[in-house]
Amino acid sequence: MGIADVIPGVSGGTLALILGIYSRFIGAISSIGPALLKTIFGREFWRRLVRGLKSPGEEGDDVIGAHASNVLFLGFLGLGIVGAVLIGARFIPDLLDRYPAQMKGLFLGLVAASVVIPYRAMDRTRRSSAHPIHVGLTVVFAVATFFIVGLPLNQTGNATGSVTLSFAKPTEAPVRLTVQGTLFMTSTHGGENQKREVVFAPNVDVDVPAGSTSFTTGVRARMMGAGGNLPAASVVVARGDGLPEGATVSNPAETTGGVNPSLLFLFIAGFIAISAMVLPGISGSFLLLVMGLYHFVTYSTRAAVYDRDSQAFLWVGVFTFGMICGILLFSRLLHWLLKRHHDATMAVLAGIMVGSLRKLWPFSQTGTDGLPENVLPGAFDSTVLVTACLCLGGALIVTLLERAGRRASAA
Repeated sequence: MGIADVIPGVSGGTLALILGIYSRFIGAISSIGPALLKTIFGREFWRRLVRGLKSPGEEGDDVIGAHASNVLFLGFLGLGIVGAVLIGARFIPDLLDRYPAQMKGLFLGLVAASVVIPYRAMDRTRRSSAHPIHVGLTVVFAVATFFIVGLPLNQTGNATGSVTLSFAKPTEAPVRLTVQGTLFMTSTHGGENQKREVVFAPNVDVDVPAGSTSFTTGVRARMMGAGGNLPAASVVVARGDGLPEGATVSNPAETTGGVNPSLLFLFIAGFIAISAMVLPGISGSFLLLVMGLYHFVTYSTRAAVYDRDSQAFLWVGVFTFGMICGILLFSRLLHWLLKRHHDATMAVLAGIMVGSLRKLWPFSQTGTDGLPENVLPGAFDSTVLVTACLCLGGALIVTLLERAGRRASAA
């Protein structure tokens, strides 16, 4: 679940559903509240907690035992998620940058094969003849999710400007600069870690003509905020496949137009993002991208942790408060829906997962607006072959995990 939540477009809720712990997960989160806090201060709770650590399942069936069981469940699940996030944040962004089609193919197979899981979770007496209401809910939410994941990214608060590339010798062939693959960065922290530097990308894909010794192109900051408003000569690192060795870059004039998000917007974004993370098929990271806050939040988190930036502490604190409110309120709603309208809820989850497949399509090109558009592969080459194999591999992984989850639930 932690690794999934690192990836924009993949939901940790999907993995919880695959492993058969989704209802348990939602129920445990929804139990967090005044009653749990009151129970924690009693000695009996700690006795049950220790008993559950020694012999899982022996916490008891009463209220105190249920709270102890939920705390143990969330505690160990949280350890796994945090560990996976720390590991995944180190390797997954690089894999997504280097092998975008192949990685998306893997995730496409994972999610596509998972669509059958909510169906299997429905009441067995209704599976043979799908209830018309459930079919309608699946279709409606599939269409709605398909539309949501296709929304353009909000870039209204991102700084803009231009950079000039200089080459040690005239380019022997055209050099392709792309929105997705070419980065221009500051070097405040050594110019190596994207999440700690201010990163710019070309406004559109563009070719540097052969024989060029320099080239100027318009750029836009990847993150929202005034942190992208930089003086001249601040952008000094160029990265991207195909750039000639020895290429240098600098911004000849200041970059402008970056606007910090309001604290209310950050709170709402945290509320929405964490709520989406518990829904199979919808990624909280992706919704942050749509709102234009994904890079701002990751950059601010690094600034708070490593640079002790007081303003970044405020932004991260407000965002975290929104996440806490979101998970507590939304989990209660989901818990109620699963108890009162289980099959209808599963039909909705299946629709969300189907609609989310649009975001995971592995082949894309940059449109005239500088944003990626899904396309069919132009030719059957090694990239297409590897992507197809990884897609099938992802489906196989889900099948094996789902069977393991069913065996664990039955044990």
